[in-house]
Amino acid sequence: MKMLKKNLLKALGLSVALLSTTANAMSLDWNGGYRFEWTEVDRPSLATPTQRKAYGLNYLYLSPKIIAADGVNIISRFDVLNSSAYPNSQVGEIWGMNTNTNPGNAENQGSTDIKVSQLYLNVNQEYGALIVGRAPFEFGLGMTYSAGKGAFDHWYDTRDMVAYKVVIGDWFIMPVLSRKQSSGFGQGGTITTQGFQLQYESEENKSLIGVYQENVKGVKEVLGYDANQIAAFGGDGVNSSLNMQRTNFVLGRGFDSFGFKLEAGFQSGETGVTKGTQDVSVNGYGIAAELYIPRAESKWDWKLKLGMATGDDPSSTDFGGYAFNRNYDAGMLLFNHRLGQRDFLNTDVYKNTTTLNVGNSADDESISNAMYIAPSVGYAWNDRVDVRNTLVYGQLLNTVKNSVDSAKDLGLEWDIEVIYKPSERIQWVNQVGLLFPGEAWKNGNDGLGNGFTFGFASKAAISF
Repeated sequence: MKMLKKNLLKALGLSVALLSTTANAMSLDWNGGYRFEWTEVDRPSLATPTQRKAYGLNYLYLSPKIIAADGVNIISRFDVLNSSAYPNSQVGEIWGMNTNTNPGNAENQGSTDIKVSQLYLNVNQEYGALIVGRAPFEFGLGMTYSAGKGAFDHWYDTRDMVAYKVVIGDWFIMPVLSRKQSSGFGQGGTITTQGFQLQYESEENKSLIGVYQENVKGVKEVLGYDANQIAAFGGDGVNSSLNMQRTNFVLGRGFDSFGFKLEAGFQSGETGVTKGTQDVSVNGYGIAAELYIPRAESKWDWKLKLGMATGDDPSSTDFGGYAFNRNYDAGMLLFNHRLGQRDFLNTDVYKNTTTLNVGNSADDESISNAMYIAPSVGYAWNDRVDVRNTLVYGQLLNTVKNSVDSAKDLGLEWDIEVIYKPSERIQWVNQVGLLFPGEAWKNGNDGLGNGFTFGFASKAAISF
């Protein structure tokens, strides 16, 4: 009996030792962010009724990283208080949203599910890295592809992908194979993407050169266009397959007193949408440039954003529109919130227009069918407070889709920002945007509204 007890104690001690070794070989690292925002836009319709907006957003994400072994990491992301209006985003839930059937007598605000937006394996090696799973993806300035890493970014791009990043000095090559959609366990019924990225990036001389090219293919049964999107493409059905090519280039260079970055994106191919017996193709492009003069020893810094994105010409069988990523903003109101009484920017192809409208939507607008220029100047009030003023001017590129007589002037916007940073990981931003709309919003002889409007936003973010 004594021998049995002694053997049991040895076995128990060995198990504890093995478990301790395993625990020491694996660790868990966390990061995340919390954000709260309040936004008001006085007259987004630019007319009467004003369709005034006033809403708050509350959001938290947590990203645990399991370090399974040296260079072997399992990374995931959990999103808390997700938007019911914008699923698969990081907009956050509306402040005061209540799904209880009798909110007048309810004792709580109800609850929402935690969503898992990322889960992938990252294996780092001496000359590269393997990525497998649902991972974030971005390129260049974020003009087309943005992972939503900014403190106040509401959108993100992820891919179910297999990618291998080969690093050679300051260069890297990364082939990417991803599946954007699958109808089930069976073969076929998928939308797949084959991509390739080549990039040079040097922190020493502040240089950036890169190209990303991808081919997207999918059968018509899984394309999922709704009736409004089909009409926005200029079609009347979905009777063909998707076969689209996208190519983006980025170039950047920095100096002690000046720097610039430039990205251009092009798309071509077939949408899968048809008009009669003809396929509706795409052939749009966009260009974004950013120039900056850093603060250095001065309290002032200067920035300039300018660019353009093509719009659609309904007289053509092709869809010529190109839309920037919704995270890429030039101003607080223009190209950020829905404005006016028509789809002047040709972005109904990408927006949810079934349940959302000008007066009932977040900042889901994109830069499209327009050219813009946005100079800004920042002043360091003290170590914790910065003040920034930005002017945004825009013009439509194609007015035929709305009215042949329409003007192109979208107007001028003046944004004022006060940024308070009590620490490196905490910031509180207050914004006022004043928009003086141009003649384009009248839509020619239609005489639609183009009245003055303004917006206010107060938002705080904590990263950890």
